[in-house]
Amino acid sequence: MKFDKDIVIGLLICALVLLGWDPFCRFMGWTTPQRPPAPAAAPAAPANDTPVSQPAKPVAAHAEKSAPSAAITTAKPLPQLPAITLENQDLKLTLSQTSGAAEGITLKDYQTADRRESVVIDQLSSAKLAAPGLQPGALGVFAPGETWIPVAVTESRLTPEGEFHLARTITSAAHGTFHVIQNWRLGEGYATDYEVTISNPDAAALHFPRLVISDGELQQWGAISGDKMRSDSLRLDYLTTRGQLENLSADGKDSKFFQSPAEPVSWVALSNKYFISILLGEQPFRLYQARTKAQPPHTFVVTTGAEYADVHIPPAGSITWKFRFYSGPKIASNLNAFAPDAGRTMHLAWGPLDYLARWMLWALIQLKHLCGSYGWSIILLTLIVRLVFWPVTARANASMKKMSAVQPKIQALRTQYKDNPQLLNTKMMELYRTEKINPLGGCLPILLQIPVFFALYATLDGAVELRQVSFLWAHDLAAADTVARVFGLPINPLVLAMTGLMVLQQRLTPSAMDPMQQKMMLAMPIVMLFFLYDLPSGLTLYWTVSQIFSILQLLLQQKFNPKTAAPAANPSR
Repeated sequence: MKFDKDIVIGLLICALVLLGWDPFCRFMGWTTPQRPPAPAAAPAAPANDTPVSQPAKPVAAHAEKSAPSAAITTAKPLPQLPAITLENQDLKLTLSQTSGAAEGITLKDYQTADRRESVVIDQLSSAKLAAPGLQPGALGVFAPGETWIPVAVTESRLTPEGEFHLARTITSAAHGTFHVIQNWRLGEGYATDYEVTISNPDAAALHFPRLVISDGELQQWGAISGDKMRSDSLRLDYLTTRGQLENLSADGKDSKFFQSPAEPVSWVALSNKYFISILLGEQPFRLYQARTKAQPPHTFVVTTGAEYADVHIPPAGSITWKFRFYSGPKIASNLNAFAPDAGRTMHLAWGPLDYLARWMLWALIQLKHLCGSYGWSIILLTLIVRLVFWPVTARANASMKKMSAVQPKIQALRTQYKDNPQLLNTKMMELYRTEKINPLGGCLPILLQIPVFFALYATLDGAVELRQVSFLWAHDLAAADTVARVFGLPINPLVLAMTGLMVLQQRLTPSAMDPMQQKMMLAMPIVMLFFLYDLPSGLTLYWTVSQIFSILQLLLQQKFNPKTAAPAANPSR
């Protein structure tokens, strides 16, 4: 095809937009901010703490807006105490002796975008450090709307087996003095066993209208890690005691986020693109939700947890609740082993495609075990999918060749009957029947492949296994394969190769389009280059290998099926 003035102008506009897109996004505030620095000190503010209550009857979930409660007692709070650390090979759990909650959860095998330190999730924000009365971190206990002041630590013991035992005396204007006893035991991987007891030392009964065990707080992954994200979201999932799994968009409207499940909940989970926290109760509970706005605009910090209503503790009595807590990467095998149906929180794709995407992820991991590299695993999985669809693609190619071969006859009919559209359609249908051509034969086989390719795309885009994994020159299969920058523009070889292969495939593929349609098709790779230039290298690797396969299949068909080969390309192309 000749490059006329319109095409040259279009290419210049695309190049201008490509060069100016990042500066424009920074000017508009659309880019993901760098991860904020960690707080310099452990929380000095008094934190709420208190576990759960008996879930005898189902109660409606309550939506709580995060807000500090006023200090209503004159008790002297505890001074800042040293944090206690529990750790295993994968996880480091930093616990506050003052608040009885996690100050931060460090994932040892996952690093920030600059690879200078490990990722820390559920880290107490500076706002919480400065304002008493807010919800504590993960596995903290509090009563919404009340201010609890810890006045004494009666026991703080770390056992040789790695279990931490903490007992504190709490006072509040509404309930006087009571004791909170907590035990944390770090298991294998990213799981923690947790037990909390509230003890009533007085002669009068204690009654808490609401008690919450926190599942922690979470932000979008880009805000935590500093990764450049094409898309990210927060999701809240919960499983009811009847086995119904629900998922909510945590960054949507209030009416869609705050829900009231009619039956008790077995577990609740909060997740972003790559990581998740799950709170699994030995006793059912009702859903607790809270969120506050964050930067950039339209993003949130979300808190969830297990809430119990009407907790009664008799004089000199106590009540205990037990939980298991997962805080780590969204790895399907880990989630399935942790809790029933937890693997469905992966959210790789939309609707039914999510099942297919999870199968694709399983195949990707198995191939990695076979070849030892996720890069080669992507290549092998792409080839397997394309081989499965070889017959379908072959039929589509053959149909397009037939359509291209009769294009001169179709053009003659269009010229002859240009003033009579109805007669033109009749004559074209007669020609298709005479030549034994199905006009949709080139489209339908391709449509059958679209769900599989979308699922594979979603798998590669959402798999935490690919993050910061290198292959060839790509330093991170979950990020663009930038090798250099020229005048500020990143040079990404795979997406450039992908664009070149798209142009080559267009020139080799038989076409029944008129010259104007051919010009539009030539512009499509340039448009896609603009929109997909920063695509993660795992995705561009899959796309590039898929196009190479398509071109080879087309050349083989043209060589071994000369009778259906297309006529020579028009010079105007």
